[in-house]
Amino acid sequence: MTPDATLRALFEAEQLDDARFSPAFLAQVPASKIGQILSQLRQSYGALGTVQPDGDGYRLDFEGADIPARIVLDQEGRIAGLWFGAPVPSGSIEEHAAAITGLPGVVSLLVLEDGKPLISHNADAALAVGSAAKLAILKALSLAVRNGEKQWSDVMELRPEWKSLPSGSLQDWPDGTPLTLGSLAHFMMSISDNTATDALIRLVGRDAVEAVSPRNSPFLNTRELFTLKSWDHAALRLEWAGADEAARRLILERVADMPLPSAQALAPEPTFQAVEWFFTATELCTLLEETSALPSGSINPGPVDPGQWRDFSYKGGSETGVLNLSSRVVGADGIVRCVVATWNHPSALDENSLLLPYRGILTALAGRSQ
Repeated sequence: MTPDATLRALFEAEQLDDARFSPAFLAQVPASKIGQILSQLRQSYGALGTVQPDGDGYRLDFEGADIPARIVLDQEGRIAGLWFGAPVPSGSIEEHAAAITGLPGVVSLLVLEDGKPLISHNADAALAVGSAAKLAILKALSLAVRNGEKQWSDVMELRPEWKSLPSGSLQDWPDGTPLTLGSLAHFMMSISDNTATDALIRLVGRDAVEAVSPRNSPFLNTRELFTLKSWDHAALRLEWAGADEAARRLILERVADMPLPSAQALAPEPTFQAVEWFFTATELCTLLEETSALPSGSINPGPVDPGQWRDFSYKGGSETGVLNLSSRVVGADGIVRCVVATWNHPSALDENSLLLPYRGILTALAGRSQ
């Protein structure tokens, strides 16, 4: 059978036979695992419709989503390679926006096209955004470089007091490792490295970041954030939540000498309402625009499909009860589009409930850019 016919047969089969797959493939992935994946896709997105060529693979058109796929057959027609990409829900921008704005809790959504809003829902509400706040640090760093105070090539040695909890990897690197400001920015944006983040706040200056985002003064570094979010510091966290800026700066003086908590010591319940970074969707679109010329934001595409866009920048953020997705994309028509969605809810979130319609909006916008 042809590759597209083989893909269709996989979804139509009641039970998968090992004979459909090459021995080398089965050595890596058992047929039962493939059967589970196929069943999950059918349950989530309905029946398979057409199988269309798409680049070097195919697009599977289900009732509820389009799913990219690639397949490799050996000389005997057996499956030697199989890949399914992230589902993109079908529907209009308005339908996807309704799915997002109907989520429980508090949601903001902003879709800009050429600077004009296509969708605006709570766009000026300041919500907890997690690591998307790192856009403000990148902006402060870029201003320092533009003003001649810093250079991207400046080399710094990794210091133990910069080290924080993951995400990231620099917390495990040896003290004294030389790093440039440019590489720290890349780490911060591409893998949301918290140690790189804290290093940049110290190197650029907390006051410089606060000048970019006055609402978040004093602007917490991640080590301080984790300390306030630890199980042992519930009382201090409540004190922070009710304090004004001056009192919060005094709290940070007390926190400065406290040891970094372990990841296991963080409070399991949502704490974003007391301790977080807060930005509006409008502010995040502005920061994406102001840092769009920097390469750090285009290393990790997140939910953006780079093949659909001429240029992109992305940063997201998450913690328990918080999810943010922020993208700036430029289509073939040269028009700049920004999509920012933030979801706050006092419980653990199902990320796909936001991620899938968000991807749907981006795909629908890509269609407009052709």
